Amino acid sequence: MRRGRLAILLLLAWLGLAPTAGLAMRGELDGSLEWRYGAHTAKERGERVLDASWLAQQYSLLYRTSGDVAQGRAGKYNLALGYEWTALDGSVNGESTDISADKILYLGDVLIAPGGLPLRLHLYSHDLQRSTFATASAAGLFESLGSEGFGNQNAVVGIHNGQQVTTGFTLLLGSASGDYEGMYREVLANAPRLLVDYQQNYVRDLKGITPQHYRDRNLAFVSLNKKDNWFHYRVFDHKDFLNPNNDFIEKAFILGTIDHTLQRRWVRLTNWIEFSVDGTYSTTSMSTSGREPDRRYDLNVFTVARRRGWETANFTSFRRDRTATSVQRDLTVPIYVTKNLDPETTLRTRFIGAREDRLLFAADEETTREVVYLSNRVDALQRQPWSLSGQFDAERKAGDRGEGVALRALAELFTNRAHRPKYDIFSAYSLAYFSGESALGEGVDFWEQTLVGRIERDLAPSYRTGLTQEFLHGTGTLDRSVSEYILPRSDLGLLLSNEAVQRRDGSVFRSTSTWFGEYRGSSRITSRLELVYDFLSDEGGEDDVVIVSHRLRYDQRRFLATLQNRWVVGSHRTSTGVGAGAALQGGPSGEADRTLESRLYMAYFPVRAVETSLRVDHDWRRLAAGDSNQYLVEQRLRYSYFQRSGMGRKLYTLGEEFIWERLDSPLADTRTARTLTLSGEYFPTLRTLLGLRLRYRHLEPEDTTIYTTYLTAGINWEKLQIAFDYAYGTRDEGAILPERREHRWEMRARKTF
Repeated sequence: MRRGRLAILLLLAWLGLAPTAGLAMRGELDGSLEWRYGAHTAKERGERVLDASWLAQQYSLLYRTSGDVAQGRAGKYNLALGYEWTALDGSVNGESTDISADKILYLGDVLIAPGGLPLRLHLYSHDLQRSTFATASAAGLFESLGSEGFGNQNAVVGIHNGQQVTTGFTLLLGSASGDYEGMYREVLANAPRLLVDYQQNYVRDLKGITPQHYRDRNLAFVSLNKKDNWFHYRVFDHKDFLNPNNDFIEKAFILGTIDHTLQRRWVRLTNWIEFSVDGTYSTTSMSTSGREPDRRYDLNVFTVARRRGWETANFTSFRRDRTATSVQRDLTVPIYVTKNLDPETTLRTRFIGAREDRLLFAADEETTREVVYLSNRVDALQRQPWSLSGQFDAERKAGDRGEGVALRALAELFTNRAHRPKYDIFSAYSLAYFSGESALGEGVDFWEQTLVGRIERDLAPSYRTGLTQEFLHGTGTLDRSVSEYILPRSDLGLLLSNEAVQRRDGSVFRSTSTWFGEYRGSSRITSRLELVYDFLSDEGGEDDVVIVSHRLRYDQRRFLATLQNRWVVGSHRTSTGVGAGAALQGGPSGEADRTLESRLYMAYFPVRAVETSLRVDHDWRRLAAGDSNQYLVEQRLRYSYFQRSGMGRKLYTLGEEFIWERLDSPLADTRTARTLTLSGEYFPTLRTLLGLRLRYRHLEPEDTTIYTTYLTAGINWEKLQIAFDYAYGTRDEGAILPERREHRWEMRARKTF
């Protein structure tokens, strides 16, 4: 406290002497006072199991001033000086907490920018980070109600305080445009632009729940030698005073077209060629490891060329990364070319060459990976009623993670929608071949064919239907590791199975049929019915799945209704279901052969003051262990009364919510939950609030009932906020959970000036 009193006296003395210094400053004084006083207790079967109380205080005072240097001709400044004191006196189950912390708040920010000179110097140092109260939630009867207008139900258990000092400077010499005036403009134009940026972040917080004490230093030295040739020297130093094993230093040298903000610049060689080149050498060293630093080299060579009718781009990159245990080299050369052969024909070519090798020192083991990929696609007859596209892909992979050759040819024929055809037709055929050796040394020789056909038509202005058929056939031995860009489709499982195989040996046939019918009426009604049949035959046998789904939506100004149903027949993976709410978590997941999912949601807004909604969800699944059912019913009603004279503000709000949940699982007992909530908010004035919330909840098979009551009152003026929260809850003796009585109250106040 002596230190705090001394800081306050020094601050007041400085404030009192500032006007006598004859400085023309625009100053303002602001501060804040905050109190939090509360308690939280609970008893189970008459025995106290929770006893927490707290008194938290925070006082702060800050004086700010700003002004111009030499009437704005040489720069400007922004200064602040203040003091903060934070204290917590509390206890949790007999363990007392008595913490007090104070700190000096300050800001010094000076910009020196003489007019007419290519010089900008920015100096700053500040620590304006205010202390915050650390809170913790006690598992009990109360829920977090922050989204419902009630206060957070947590207890104050600590303080996040300490120093968070940021200090640094930025020096910039030279003009961003390179244009100068005056008798020395030729000398200045040939001089390099220079940027020196230094920043240090010092954090020291030893009284919080998670203590922190570290320092970060970041130095950047950047010079622009020519118009777009930047040189960087960057250092990042992290020092952890609590755990020196986390200390490390990173250094980087960058040369190329990366500017001082680390943004890539493009250099225009001609009016149609641009390039960007940069190289980086970086090291990372751990202060306590005693080993050689990690070293990394990066080189990027990017070019873009555009002419009438064609364009090309190249983004070559190389990386070499050496650590104490390994060395790795990566080279990637991607090239993209687009050529308009005629007004209706476009050629797109993509080439990717990649090589990676890695050497592990301890095992004296070297692994390599080489990939060469080429793709050519031609889009022809783009202005005709029928358009034609063809594509040929080739890939060669070598190395220790699988090697081989992959080829794919694709042809597409489809109608052009610009001609508004009577039928929208799309057809495609592809033939792929995979050959080589897997990562485990097993042979691969596989042929794959796919055939896709789709036809859609508008039966009437509001009706549309369509049919899609996909066939896939593959034969041979397949392993996914022989290619990276040309990927097979024969390794995928049925729809909703979430399965994929790494290797196949034999023949595979798959047929996927999809039909849909859709209605879009002018009265805001939309309806879509979809039927999907997926059949798969492979070396493991035959399997299929049928999915029937329907979606109905009715949307008007004051009424909204959606109905979704999905029926699944066949082996498939299930998710967690409706997920319901707080009482019941998601149902059992796993393998099912039947699923029926239904979702109904309705919302009605008859007038401005009334909002009501209804949600009904049901999931039925047939699992191997038996049938599973999940039910969720949510009904909400909200009524608001608005003042009929004056500004028409809201006067009070009444709310009601009912939730019913049920989970029938073959793996556990049936669980149900019924929750009824009544709430009300009254606004005597524009800045005041009185709130009440009553909740009833019954749980089975716990055979217990929970009653909770929440009260809140608050004043929310511009510079004064006061709130009082009270919560009381009871839980009856049940088959599993004991009887419990719990109550919590808290007074909060905050004043700013």
